[in-house]
Amino acid sequence: MRRAACLALLLLAASGCRSAATRLPLPEGDPRPQAMLRAWQESADARHALRGNARLAVDGEGLAVRARQILVVERPSRLRVEVQGLLSQTIAVLVTDGPRYQLFRAEDGSLESGEVRPDLLWQVASLDLTPEQAIELVLGAPRLDASLAPVRASQTADGEISIELGDAAGRVWERRSFDVQGLLRGVERLGDDGEPIWSARFDQYQPLGSVPFAHAIRVEAARRSARAELVLSGVELNPVLPADIFRLQPAGSGPRAGGMGG
Repeated sequence: MRRAACLALLLLAASGCRSAATRLPLPEGDPRPQAMLRAWQESADARHALRGNARLAVDGEGLAVRARQILVVERPSRLRVEVQGLLSQTIAVLVTDGPRYQLFRAEDGSLESGEVRPDLLWQVASLDLTPEQAIELVLGAPRLDASLAPVRASQTADGEISIELGDAAGRVWERRSFDVQGLLRGVERLGDDGEPIWSARFDQYQPLGSVPFAHAIRVEAARRSARAELVLSGVELNPVLPADIFRLQPAGSGPRAGGMGG
């Protein structure tokens, strides 16, 4: 029995060593992290707008939201979300033009408006993101904070490179990961305590013209213990948008002001 127990402990120890070795630190001066960040930033800067369909699933404590949507976004803070029912009827329309929002509810024909607040998307769509953060993620191109720089990097056995970004004092505020092709796979934002505030994972890359684009985005928000998945289809990248698409007409005029046509 003692021999079997010792053997089991040795196997567990070896397994733990292998697990720890699956992510190895890259040597200082390795050019790949900087090259990946630079190439990705150039691609991200070229994405300024999107139009498409989306399926949203949100799960968490007391949450089980499923919705179909039509999305239009434009950097930095212009957003239009049309929530659709089972028969593709419009249930609600939310628009933001930057500083202000309008929310139309088809059930009672009401039109609410006001200043955009950080928890607007949480109250409307159970997404714990600001409109600006949501737009960046839908575009698959959350921009880099100019005040942050790579602090350290590591690589997994399958070649995915994780880069920790920190301030001038070396304190890490963000992590980004890229696959061997340089495609963005993950973003993690950290708080003052070093713990994740939210994280996003990008999957189902498909070409849009010559641009590889992530059609599935999974977001986890630690503050509200919520998980969201957005699956996109029929995506148009950088479409020409009507000037009034991010505004709604007064109540009684209908929700389709500044309609979805291009």
